[in-house]
Amino acid sequence: MKFNKRGVSPVIAVLLLIVIAVAAAVLTYLWVLGYIGTVQSTGGTEQLQERIKIEGVNIDTSTDKIAVIYVRNVGDVAFHITSVYLSDASGVVTADVNRDLVVPPGNVETLDSGDLPNVTGYKLSEGISYVIKVVTKSGTEATYTFTYRK
Repeated sequence: MKFNKRGVSPVIAVLLLIVIAVAAAVLTYLWVLGYIGTVQSTGGTEQLQERIKIEGVNIDTSTDKIAVIYVRNVGDVAFHITSVYLSDASGVVTADVNRDLVVPPGNVETLDSGDLPNVTGYKLSEGISYVIKVVTKSGTEATYTFTYRK
């Protein structure tokens, strides 16, 4: 009895190698996507975990000046407010912070004339839109836009 000693044809061998390579590429791609998703969901830097929101502004209509700015920490870590800016439509910017303001997670900080003498001392004009920007030590920003009406 004679056995035919021919191996796998070259065409079938090439097809098998292509299928194996594609399967390996797909598995690697899925693994990388899973790894990236895990890294993103666990955080990373503090700047990405800081979430700041300006809740509102209280204006003293008798003096046409800002009385209080309410800033909420909606993130996972405490942040330090380093700057507060007030700008109008013409681009005039007033900035200051008089003390180191730390806002723990979940808390609301009130910024008043003791904290912001320049911003709260700025006389607002009726009908003008203003933008308040609060910046943290790591560069996270929050803006709040309002139009002053008595």
